[in-house]
Amino acid sequence: MTKKTATPDQAIAPAWDTVRNWHTPDKYVLSVARHQLNHAAPDHSPETRPGLAAEAAEKMVDMLNPRDGVETLLCIQAVQAHNNASECLHQAWAGNKTPVVRDAYLNRAAKFMRVFREHVEAIDKHRHGGKQQIVVQHVNVAHGGQAVVAGSFDKGGGQG
Repeated sequence: MTKKTATPDQAIAPAWDTVRNWHTPDKYVLSVARHQLNHAAPDHSPETRPGLAAEAAEKMVDMLNPRDGVETLLCIQAVQAHNNASECLHQAWAGNKTPVVRDAYLNRAAKFMRVFREHVEAIDKHRHGGKQQIVVQHVNVAHGGQAVVAGSFDKGGGQG
């Protein structure tokens, strides 16, 4: 008895059709973006579940909930950075690595983690326009008293 296998296009098409919240100008852009997402890192899917890594990557983008085309691209890049950081961590501890090689993988992982954080911050800034908001939840001031409510202030990154 021979098992029928789907072509790669047939195997991934249903998953692409189920993603509803990725905002892109057209299907071609969406197709290219998903292709880039799914081929940016090694696929460690188990033989019993081929395509699991690609499916997981798409679910990660869903978790970030992109709201427009720019956010979709930033989310894809964030997931790619996350996956590459995970791969570097895996490689750092797999097998017998010299301390120099292990450190190189760990340093690369740290850089990918920083890139991930920067992308998530960029998504947040894109959504909220970089506006800061201060919420005062509860302040008790006695009759005739005065109150100053302040958060922490940043000098703006200057040198002094």
